[in-house]
Amino acid sequence: MAYYYRETPEDRLEEKTWLPYIVFAVVTAILSWPIITTLSNWGIRDWDLFTTLHASVVRSIVEYGQFPFWNPYIGGGNILFAHPEVPVLNPVVLLYLVFGPLIGLKIQLLLAYYCGFIGTYKLARAFGISIYGSYIPPLVFMLSSYFALHFSAGHIPFHYFAALPWLVFVYKKSLDNPWYILWMSAITAFMILGSGAAVPVVFSLFFLFLFSLFDLSERNRFWPPLYAIAGGVGGVLIAAVKFLPMADYLSRHPWVPDGTVMTTPLSLLPTMLFNFNQSMFSGYAQGYVWGWHEYGAYLGPLAVILVAIGLLFAFKRTWSFLVLAVFSLLLVLGSFASWAPWELLHKLPAFESMRVPSRFIILALFALAFIAGIGLDRLIALFKFRRGAMTILFFIAIAGTHLLVSLPILGEAFTREAEQPEIQADFRQIQGDPNRMYAAFLANEGTVRAAWLSAYRGGRGIFDGQEMQEWYSEGEFVQVIDREFSPNRLVFHVRTAAGGQLVVGQGYDPGWRRADDGAIKEFHDLLSFRVYPHDERIELYYRPDYFAVGLIVSIVSALLAIAAPIVYRKLSS
Repeated sequence: MAYYYRETPEDRLEEKTWLPYIVFAVVTAILSWPIITTLSNWGIRDWDLFTTLHASVVRSIVEYGQFPFWNPYIGGGNILFAHPEVPVLNPVVLLYLVFGPLIGLKIQLLLAYYCGFIGTYKLARAFGISIYGSYIPPLVFMLSSYFALHFSAGHIPFHYFAALPWLVFVYKKSLDNPWYILWMSAITAFMILGSGAAVPVVFSLFFLFLFSLFDLSERNRFWPPLYAIAGGVGGVLIAAVKFLPMADYLSRHPWVPDGTVMTTPLSLLPTMLFNFNQSMFSGYAQGYVWGWHEYGAYLGPLAVILVAIGLLFAFKRTWSFLVLAVFSLLLVLGSFASWAPWELLHKLPAFESMRVPSRFIILALFALAFIAGIGLDRLIALFKFRRGAMTILFFIAIAGTHLLVSLPILGEAFTREAEQPEIQADFRQIQGDPNRMYAAFLANEGTVRAAWLSAYRGGRGIFDGQEMQEWYSEGEFVQVIDREFSPNRLVFHVRTAAGGQLVVGQGYDPGWRRADDGAIKEFHDLLSFRVYPHDERIELYYRPDYFAVGLIVSIVSALLAIAAPIVYRKLSS
């Protein structure tokens, strides 16, 4: 008896390769409804923060004609290009430049859904799941409330989890054709150069490595994990222009969250996976550390039935996915014991800054999605129903229930009416409201009291009671006649009789330099420099350390990645 439905040559001949693109375009179009109907509205929670971050990139390029190295608008001045959650040298930036940051991010959200659907379908086919069963994993994975909740909460970096199925797909291809390692590197670089250099890249490469271990016995060779590692390393090299400045900054300012001993109660798992109401504002997580958007991950009973069928009747095909799912769920439970995977993981580089163990449930969903696809194949083989009819039945049932769960969540995301603040002629810092940073940005103001952000230091500025100052003279008197402002460049026209020290209301970073090669020092975490009697014009500019080195490494790595297969083919012919 077959463990699962095996495709016949007739099935492959009848396969309509264009059909998944149409089907999942329709599903994405349905998901777009709550976004299209609130297109001009602002987002809630972290949408304000990430809209401001991405808008800072656009303003630097469009209004000032500068490469977006520095962000003066958040926390008194912070890194921008080197930030792990800000895209600059990534194709998605074109969306913000063409449509503006707010609508561009909404389009990116929908593209993430669509790319995730197609990537998961193609990976299911690569796993040997039939043209029928392959329609199920994209629904179970991408239509889980996990994505809708994080997207609605404004977790823009989570868009890059849509690249996970593509990463595993090209890895599978590389086992038969090692040149696909370059595609692994390209996808990894895409994520790093985007806003996925934090959680999505670390999670995805971690899952890929775990997945590759199961190919050791199947391939009877040691090279599958080496291929996975090579793909990750290659991605870092191609993205070195961003990775090196980012790594330098994070090494100087390591962020290890307080209280990494975190747990997810076992009793919460049924609600996370099966409760039909997954509203962001539900009270299921009341009393826990995080809001519900960090817990919800609707799986649903129909998917579980298919998973059970896959495990019962095709265990040889599904056991590796089961192991990955169980291990991921153990990670979700967090610090329940000294030997818990979460505790052990925190001893590794890059994982020490991780928080919220419930986020690892995405890897369990990913593994269970393919078991569900195999389960449908087995169901078709077991009862010999009409294959197309059964596929349509399960597709409509699962898609329908998951859409009924996800659509209301997406409808909660954009409920803030757009503001039109009065624009200040000259940039200035204000203490501000951490929940209204985008409004301050539009007013040409920088918010010192900014929302939490993983890769920046706390708010920095020159406080004078309730007012903020842009500069002041420390010690001997320095008169600032005029200041020319732009994000990466500050020019001060000064006058002083005896010389003095000028302190500027921008956060200090070693990337700040003087055009005349004079010294810039840190003074209470702000920029400070000496002004001499003969000085009339002092220009400061910002460029992160290791940018030039990273750019050279990226260019060389990209050229080698392009040239290597071409040269190989010519030498082989």
